[in-house]
Amino acid sequence: MMTEGESPVVTETVSPASERADKPNKVSLFEIIRDQIVSLESHHRAVIETGEVEAIHKMRVTTRRLQASVDLLMLNHRHSQKDKTERYVRKLKKQLRKWRRSLSRVRNYDVFLIMIEKEITARRGAHREQYELLKSYLNEHREAHAEKVRRKLADIKIGAIADRLGVEIPAPEGRTEETDGQESASQETARDGAALEARRVLMEEKRIALRAAQRLEQRVAEFHAFAALVHPTTHPEELHQLRIAAKRVRYLMEILSEMGVGQPVRALTWLRSLQDRIGDWHDLVALEDEIIAIVSQPGFMNEHLAESSRMLMAASQLQKKKEALVSRLFPIKAPMH
Repeated sequence: MMTEGESPVVTETVSPASERADKPNKVSLFEIIRDQIVSLESHHRAVIETGEVEAIHKMRVTTRRLQASVDLLMLNHRHSQKDKTERYVRKLKKQLRKWRRSLSRVRNYDVFLIMIEKEITARRGAHREQYELLKSYLNEHREAHAEKVRRKLADIKIGAIADRLGVEIPAPEGRTEETDGQESASQETARDGAALEARRVLMEEKRIALRAAQRLEQRVAEFHAFAALVHPTTHPEELHQLRIAAKRVRYLMEILSEMGVGQPVRALTWLRSLQDRIGDWHDLVALEDEIIAIVSQPGFMNEHLAESSRMLMAASQLQKKKEALVSRLFPIKAPMH
């Protein structure tokens, strides 16, 4: 099954540029984080209320973007009050990853269903039966997992992230600015003090710029290291890690671009293309594994013998598609400029 990381079968549509169409070209990290928290709160609400495909996808993408942004607040304020902000950022990054993993299983089923629907559309008669059966099975499991995720994420308070970072965001319908009434005066004072320090960190533009430059150098080095190791027979998980490394470089570049530091259009275009190609390949691997897992369940083959045979044939056809994708993926050559 796929690990965390957005699947490219549905193109990533959460674009920082589109969210800022009416804003100046250069924005601060403070503004970027503020807008990302607002978006995350909106997508989280949609996940809880509808559980729809687009809501799941957008919440996952936004957690990754916000994670990349708050990472720039790790300014090594050791032995100072501001170190509390860094401790919170570490905790927040773990929290964002946890939420993303919770959504990943549902997202995987969404991707599989899109792929299966394409196969159904392309076939007629008996050749569609195994895909219809697979679609029914995946739909059932998708809804069960979606309900679990909605219950798990229901109590998340996205606005608390803004409060802790000292970022003011508008209160949407259903959210108030009041605490739960259990907070003591000393706790409230400590919370407000921590938020004030976090806001001060957000204002340290020069140190943030230095952190961003160092982080970009590190992320690019990690990406090149992964790219040098992968080859056509690489294990899917290793190739998936290259895709994650590409995402990290891409999101950081997008943040810097929003902040007015360069316009790496060519690099961003290439990174998106690479992510899509690796993602398409990885999705086929994951769907193949899913089909084999379904057919291998006790009793499934006895109840659906003919369909099981055809489902395994479908899995073998996926192998041919993987080979075609690999021929377009390798060798991996990053643009020089």
